[in-house]
Order: sequence, then structure tokens, then C-alpha cells
Amino acid sequence: MPQSPRSSSLLFAAFLFSATLALAVVFTGPFALAQEKAAQASLSPAELLELIEANGGYAFAAAAADLDAAHARLDGARANLFPRLTGTVMGKRLEAKKTIETRDSEVESSLELVQPIYDFGQTYSRVRAARSNIAAAGEKLRIARHTVLMEGLAVFFDLHVSELRMHSLNQDHASAYVHWERANERFKLGQADPVTVSEELARVEKTRLLYHRERSRNSSLRLRLEDLTGKPFSGELIDSPKPPAKKPTEVDTEKLFAFAETRNPEIKALARRAEALSFQRDGTGNRPRIEAFGTVGQSTREHRSREDWAVGARMTVPFFDGGLKSAEHARLDAEYRKVRAEHEIRRRDLRRQLREAVLLRNDSWQQVIAARAALDFLGRRLAKRQRLYEQERVADLGRAMIEFSGGESDVVRAAGTYYLASARLAVLLGENPSGGLAENFLERLLGEKIGTKDEQLSPKEGTGFGQDDLPKIER
Repeated sequence: MPQSPRSSSLLFAAFLFSATLALAVVFTGPFALAQEKAAQASLSPAELLELIEANGGYAFAAAAADLDAAHARLDGARANLFPRLTGTVMGKRLEAKKTIETRDSEVESSLELVQPIYDFGQTYSRVRAARSNIAAAGEKLRIARHTVLMEGLAVFFDLHVSELRMHSLNQDHASAYVHWERANERFKLGQADPVTVSEELARVEKTRLLYHRERSRNSSLRLRLEDLTGKPFSGELIDSPKPPAKKPTEVDTEKLFAFAETRNPEIKALARRAEALSFQRDGTGNRPRIEAFGTVGQSTREHRSREDWAVGARMTVPFFDGGLKSAEHARLDAEYRKVRAEHEIRRRDLRRQLREAVLLRNDSWQQVIAARAALDFLGRRLAKRQRLYEQERVADLGRAMIEFSGGESDVVRAAGTYYLASARLAVLLGENPSGGLAENFLERLLGEKIGTKDEQLSPKEGTGFGQDDLPKIER
């Protein structure tokens, strides 16, 4: 039966829609994947840290659980301030001696409402201890988060160094392979001995081993970043982080320590923990308890002394508990003194760690200068070698390309060392590691330019790659 023009148009429209949808499915998937790989290739260190914070919660879930437990303990301490309602139902069989009572069973029920009035500071001490424990748990969560972020940042720079090192090792392996093939050709022509061929083959396999090891390391680094960010790292990272362009400001470590002592999360966590133990210790003891109560009762038997309801107040005084409270007080006092000792040790270590972080940051800046100078030299030598190759004055580029790729990885490694040192310094100051990636973050934190007061001899330094002490023309 022939179809009408309308039905034919509908069928054609349906076919066109299906084809369009199929093409969208076919092309959108690869396009989205390409976009994701492009985003990975240009991912900055700060953007990486944001991804880890958004998706790496599993890595510091234990510290987050400790914080939840601390909140629960605060709720438990506060519960002693609220009324308590207790219901009781009791049934029993009995034999009465009085002949007037004929019942041989009884069911009693009662309802009691108790409102604590005053316990001589015991509940208040527990509440204050719980609040201090919450603050300590919050600082520990921050420490755990910063530890994971620092690991992710180190893996990120290691991966970029590994990418460039793989290029260098691959080029070295290709060069060795070419030399081995040439040795084979010369051997067939009687121009080389078997020892030379064997030596070149050994170099081929050695360079292959080094390349395979770096490739495996590269895969491990990618897997760790996938765990931390929740994103696949399958694309080639071609946009390496750039080294810093400005020399770090000289820092007065005494001012830095005074600032860090009030903000360092480990110091704050230990201080809050000691504070909590102090409150717990002070709240331990045999103290009276005053409370108001109201009761309502009902029974199936008649009692002359039974009240239908009652209200009143009572004071409970614990006279002797066998030394239980005294032992608890002694235990808490010992824990308090232990935490205070740990606090003092950590406070002294903080001064040393700050000094080391500042020195490492300064040294890594010089490492950046040295790596950039070496890369400049290797780039110029490669350009010269390329000109000679184009003029057919040399047969190949030699090791110039290999060493230039190695120089690129050295620059990224130096930049990673500098930024990791800066991020570590930010963490010691109680900041997120991403804060250390910003230029002049110390001035931003302190609201002033911190100049060093150390009067010591500083030797001349500089290579023309960032130093401001080059010889100047006399005026």
C-alpha cells in the first residue's frame, strides 16, 4: 500500500533525527575526552590542589571521623544539663499476710522527671573539655588535609619531571639503537669487531631498561594522582609548570616564628588537647549533685503509703568510691603533663623547621638559576649542532638533543623544589599549601615586608638569570 506524503515526511524526519543523535554520540565522546586531556595538559599546581580538596576526602576521612566523634562527645556533655524522663513498669506475684488483701499479684508503673540544677562545675568542665577537643580535632583534620595536598603537589611535579625524563631516555635509547645498527653494518663489511657490536648492544639494552623503569614510575605517579583527584591522568603533560620569576624576600626568622607559633596547626592541636585534659582533670572528683524531680505512680494494689504524684528536690553526696575518682584524676594529670611536654618539644622544633624551610626556599631559588643557566647553554649548543648538521659538517646531532631534554627536566625539578619549599613554609604558618604558590605570600600574610636582621657576610652571586649583582659601568 503506498504511503501518504505526510507519513513519508515523518519517516524521513525520524531517520534524520536518529542519524543526528548517532553522530552526536559518536563525536561527542571523543571530543569530551580530548577536552579532558587538554585540561590535564595545562593543569596548574593550584588547580590540582583544588581537585584534590574536592575529590580526595577519602584520604583524610579518619581525621574527619575524629572531628565527628568530638562533636558527639560535646553533645553527650551537654546532655547532663537537660531534663531526664524515666518510665518504670514492674510486675510481681506475692502472698499477703493480711487476710484483708486478696490479690496475689501486682503491677506497678511510675514516671519520673529529673532536672539537674547544680553539680558544682562538673558538667561545665566536661562541656569545656569537649569544646577544646573539637578544636583539637579540627586542627588535626587540617593537618591531615595539608599532608595529602603536599603529597599531591610533590607527585604532580614528579610526574612533569618524569615526562621530560622519558623524552630524554627515549632519545638516548634511539641514539644507542642507531649506533648499534651502524656497528652491525660495519661488522658485516669487516670494519668492526664483535666486541664493538656487543658493546653497542649492551648500551641499547641498558638505555631500554632505564626507559622502561621511568615509564613504570610514570604510570605509578599517574595512578596516585588519579586516586587523589578522582580524574584519569592518561594524556601527555606538555605544559610544565614555569619556574618562579622573582627572588624570594629575605625573612627575619624571629618575626616569622612569633607569627607561626599562634597559627601552626600542630601547635594549636596540642594546646587545645592539653586544655581539654586540664578541664577533664578539674572536673573529676566526688562532688555533690543537686536536682529537682517529679514522679507519677500507679499500682493495681491499694497501699496506704502510696502517693499518686510527688515533686521535690534532692542532693546526692558521694562520700566514698574506693579511690576511683582519685585514680582518674591522677591519670588525667599525667596525660596533661605529657601533652604539655609534647607541645614544648613541637614548639622548639617549629623554630628549626621554619629556619630550614626558609633556607631550602632560598637554596631552591639558586637551583632554579643554575638549571636555567644550564638549559640556556644546552639550547645554544643544540642550535649550533643543528646548524652544523644542516651544513652536513656532522653526521648527527650527537647527545645535544638528549642533554637538552635532560636540562628541561632539571628546570622543572628545580621549580618543583622551590614551590614545595614555599608550600611547606605556608603549612608551617597555618596556611593552605596553595598559599605558598603565590608570589610574596609572606608579605600578604604578615601585612608588612619582613626584612632580615642577620648581619653576616653574603658572598657575591649571580649568573645573569635573575640576580641583580652583575658588574655595572662606573659613572
